[in-house]
Amino acid sequence: MKKILFVLCLFCAIQLTAQTAKEKEKFLSKIADSDQAIADPKKGIEPKTWVSRAELFTDIYDAPRKNLLPGIVLMQVKVALKEEKSKTDHVVIDGANYEVLQYPGRDLYFNEQGTLAFWDIKDIVVENPLLKAYEAYVKAAELDTKSSNAKKIKEGLKSVSSKMNVEATSAYNLQKYDLALTYFEGILACSKHPVIAIIDSTTTYNAGFVARLAGQNDKALHYFEEAIKIGYLQEGSAYANIASIFREQGNKSKAKDVLSKAFVQFPQNQFILTNLINLYLDDEEGGDLSEVLPYIQQAEENEPDNVSLYYAEGRVYQSLNNAEKTMECFNKAIEMDPNNPGYQYAIGAEFYNRGVKIQNQINDAPSLSDEEYTKMFNEMNAEYEKSLPYFTKAHELIPTNSEIIESLRSVYYRFRDKNPEMMEKYEYYKNLLDTM
Repeated sequence: MKKILFVLCLFCAIQLTAQTAKEKEKFLSKIADSDQAIADPKKGIEPKTWVSRAELFTDIYDAPRKNLLPGIVLMQVKVALKEEKSKTDHVVIDGANYEVLQYPGRDLYFNEQGTLAFWDIKDIVVENPLLKAYEAYVKAAELDTKSSNAKKIKEGLKSVSSKMNVEATSAYNLQKYDLALTYFEGILACSKHPVIAIIDSTTTYNAGFVARLAGQNDKALHYFEEAIKIGYLQEGSAYANIASIFREQGNKSKAKDVLSKAFVQFPQNQFILTNLINLYLDDEEGGDLSEVLPYIQQAEENEPDNVSLYYAEGRVYQSLNNAEKTMECFNKAIEMDPNNPGYQYAIGAEFYNRGVKIQNQINDAPSLSDEEYTKMFNEMNAEYEKSLPYFTKAHELIPTNSEIIESLRSVYYRFRDKNPEMMEKYEYYKNLLDTM
């Protein structure tokens, strides 16, 4: 019952109003006054002048956000703002559904539970007032040699940091990653200031994460490395992110080195394993593929139901020309996921390529007896014929794939004179390919 009463009290207490043109004019006038004060030779060296300036910019930030708090419910906002005109929209961001209440100067995003998740404030007096507040507090601290304003400065920086965190979250959810990074860096600056002097490991990692999304890889590397230094590893994901950046920069050897060391420390981290496996599989510089097998097998132990790992292992053995292990892994993948066209096609291609290999041996042989030729010819056709059930199944699963149809056409072409059924199949796939 107390919980319900609390909600009702909150419902009754909430007051949301739009920022008026008169209020904005008043703020602009106050900014002009503050500019004059800090330019004044006497007032400009007083800490309280800069504290007042910081408080002004904090008020400017607060004005269009009065009483907005993540978690307040949709109906509360609608009742509180019933006098304001609004539009309703529905959007999907990163797979999540949001109902958006669009009021003049601000869009409010509500999650599927009907609570306020974040907002986009468009009705602004100045850009980034929180950063200007931070700069003013820093200047106040610099001038406050007697520490007479130390408490106000400390409380002010903490408040600015807390508000920046809310804005960083909103910017991230709106996929404005550069802006989110600006706020996370602002939070870190507040935390590192001598009047607060704390190590904010979570924000350090978050700064690296959004920098990565913003395409600012140099900053991302810096923050991920800082996170590692202070022990905020996120079960190895900090290493994995660093390796991903190295990989994108073309430095695969450095990426391998980072991931290999990370794997020793975090053998259960599937993100590290997957990236390490992919590095070896995609290495065009000819790395030793056999080195990746222990990583894949460890990953299989971690996730025995992850069929893609068995397929990846098969690809490795295929590259190492181990036909027996290749087929063993591919068959395991098909056993686990028989309706995957890629796995079906992979086995068909393996048999087909074995046929091609024998055919090349026949063509390259300087001389063959009739008996040797017949034996090799029959072996070649046997491999080609083994590919048909798998190519056929793959075609059933994705009937419009031209590569699969071409593979079927090619095999039936070889057997077209064997009997009328083979000729009919050849013509069917040939015509199907011609009409695509």
